[in-house]
Amino acid sequence: MSQYIRAKTPGGLYFFTLIPFDRRKFLTSNLARRILREVWQDVQNKHPFTVEAVCLLPEDLHCIWRLPEDDSDYPKRWRLIKGMFARRYLKAGGKEGARNKSHLRKREAAIWQRRYWEHLIRDDEDFEKHFDDIHFKPVKHALVRKPQD
Repeated sequence: MSQYIRAKTPGGLYFFTLIPFDRRKFLTSNLARRILREVWQDVQNKHPFTVEAVCLLPEDLHCIWRLPEDDSDYPKRWRLIKGMFARRYLKAGGKEGARNKSHLRKREAAIWQRRYWEHLIRDDEDFEKHFDDIHFKPVKHALVRKPQD
């Protein structure tokens, strides 16, 4: 199992980007949104975090989380969210991508890319930059004309 070097700061503020396997465009389907919302709430209830911003697009998820002061374990939260989502999504009839040899060997569903991108927010200016970026993403993807839409 890979050991990624990640910035872990208790009480930290983090920007994340998660992408489906093969960049499949399904995250905004009614089924995926419903299951993601349920899983997100289940994990948040057991392992608290505050959502400062979130943007769900058909082929990626961007968010900013604030962790509790005594906690830095966001990898655990993402592992739970991704795993629970994959199981519930497939059980509800969702389709996965084509599984490769690695997926088969590790008995993984081809729903999410294994890795995700995280960035520890350094200061107020960094927060504003990422916060604004999240809210402008639907405009960049031509899904809306302005962030307020």
